[in-house]
Amino acid sequence: MPCTPAKRRLRLAAVAIPLLLGLALGAGPAHEPARWRELRPGLEFAFLQNVASARSGSARVAVLRVDPARFSFRVLAAPAGQAGLTAGQWRRASGALAVFNAGQYTAERKYLGHLMQDGKTLSRPVPQQDGLFLAEPADESLPRARVIDQRYTAYDPASSPYRQAAQSLMLVDRFGQVRVRRSNRVAHRTAVAEDDQGRILVLVTEGGHTLWELAHALLASGLGLREVMSMDGGPESQLDVKVDQFSYQQFGRAPAAPDLPWLRQPLPAALAVLPRQ
Repeated sequence: MPCTPAKRRLRLAAVAIPLLLGLALGAGPAHEPARWRELRPGLEFAFLQNVASARSGSARVAVLRVDPARFSFRVLAAPAGQAGLTAGQWRRASGALAVFNAGQYTAERKYLGHLMQDGKTLSRPVPQQDGLFLAEPADESLPRARVIDQRYTAYDPASSPYRQAAQSLMLVDRFGQVRVRRSNRVAHRTAVAEDDQGRILVLVTEGGHTLWELAHALLASGLGLREVMSMDGGPESQLDVKVDQFSYQQFGRAPAAPDLPWLRQPLPAALAVLPRQ
């Protein structure tokens, strides 16, 4: 039977409609691929561009990737009763190459969760937070730094070989499950992750994101993230890097006045990246 013009149009539609649906539903990654800059061997910096989860401000996410075999981590903490320092002030005071905000802070400017510095417990664990960043074990056979999920990995502060620890919320677990609820709360964010090669990644957003949407963007990032924890957000989301001639600073702001100048928030505790001796 000859093919009529009407049948030809139906056949073209049968091909075109699935193609258009595929483009609409699977239109590429959530952002442009990262282009890494080596600051020193084992220390790299990149931007994730046009991250789809950005709700306000810049859609860039800064990423610092650290090889724990070459660089160490240390908890920085203000004495009791003191407000602490900004990430930049902490970096200059400690001589670190980079400083970023640690876990959660209370309204009274106290650390919320387990915090350990050089083997000394500064703050007790809280049961609601499953994420834990650990570094610098006394046992050299263990990973130098790691992110653990206490839902699946037991941790006892009294017997832990790790001398640096900072507890916070779990964002994405090893099974690719998002561990936060949907929310409309938009803020600058800091996340710390371990990738499939055992490297530690610090990710700081330059714009406002919800945690749930950021988690899904990180799952689609192509960075090979194995476990991801969320540090405090908003004005406390901070990263300051100074390595030789390279420098980068990102300081979160309060959502109430996104277009006005803002004061940099002091951090009662932070995490530092230093050259391994």
